[in-house]
Amino acid sequence: MKKLVALTLSIASLFAFEYATVKKEKIKITKDYVANIYSPKQVMVATRLMGYVKSIPVEEGDVVKKGDLLFEVDPADIYSMLNQARGAVLQAKSGVLMAEMAYADAKKDYLRFKNLYKAGAVSKRDFEKMKLMMDIRKKQVDMAKGMLKQAQAALARAQAQLKYAKVKSPINGVVTAKMKKVAEMALPGYPIVVLSDINYTKAKSMVKESDIDKFKIGMPVNIYVPALKKEYNATVSTVIPAGDSFTHSFVVKYTFEDHKGLLPGMYAKAKVVIGEKEALLVPFSALTTRGGIVGVFVVDSDNIVHFVPVKQVAQVKDNIAVRGSLKDGDKVILYPPANLVDGQKIEE
Repeated sequence: MKKLVALTLSIASLFAFEYATVKKEKIKITKDYVANIYSPKQVMVATRLMGYVKSIPVEEGDVVKKGDLLFEVDPADIYSMLNQARGAVLQAKSGVLMAEMAYADAKKDYLRFKNLYKAGAVSKRDFEKMKLMMDIRKKQVDMAKGMLKQAQAALARAQAQLKYAKVKSPINGVVTAKMKKVAEMALPGYPIVVLSDINYTKAKSMVKESDIDKFKIGMPVNIYVPALKKEYNATVSTVIPAGDSFTHSFVVKYTFEDHKGLLPGMYAKAKVVIGEKEALLVPFSALTTRGGIVGVFVVDSDNIVHFVPVKQVAQVKDNIAVRGSLKDGDKVILYPPANLVDGQKIEE
């Protein structure tokens, strides 16, 4: 057994050890919050018609361009309205024509009676009757023309309504929801398709009331999106001061510096700096385990190594912030070999 220990010590002494110094520094304390990617430019697309949904050629998740067909409503009722409006226009035109003919006759009678009245062939009363009749016929023409304008306006509205039977996308976006199915009744003002602008996205988190004071407008935030395996730089853009009375949480919104690859509905994690504290930093390569315990090997002034258990607090770039009995300035061994043991003397 003594020979085995001696052999182990002699093998360890063959290693050219690398060292690092434990440093005490201020580190940032971070906390992760669940976040969701969303589009602030969300459009609830509805129809102006009442009728059955004839077709919806888009599905949830489809990317559409401005002008693409989203859905179509059966315009059967509009065709009926259109035919009625066209009939009313024809009838109104006929009314104008008849009124103008009657006015033309009344005007001729008026001019004829005017000449007779000047010649003394008719009484003033008969002449005034002709003038009154001409004025009445003129007003009837004006009324007929007004009715024609109303009929034409009704026809224009019916034609416009027909245009609304086919509803197209007002923006470039992604279909995030379908509120109706084919053959279901569509009602004016009630959305059938929900669109989100994919060119502009934000993120938001629900934050507990105990943490809301840690969020300030403009503070930087790192947002990690697992689906893309990518971290984005963002800032806190909105802290809604009114919280949910049931969950006692508040909505915090983040604005991205870069939106590339982000889609509404994606899951994310927002890493927020909530404070600072002093911690001991050691290189990650100094960590090792002995008997299932994580620790580092510290070299004293006599070149004797001591295994010091530590608890990892956070990762700071290539270093690990730890808690334990380490001290600022301690000398630790990097990449300690597996046969290095506590109390062993090493050679420089």
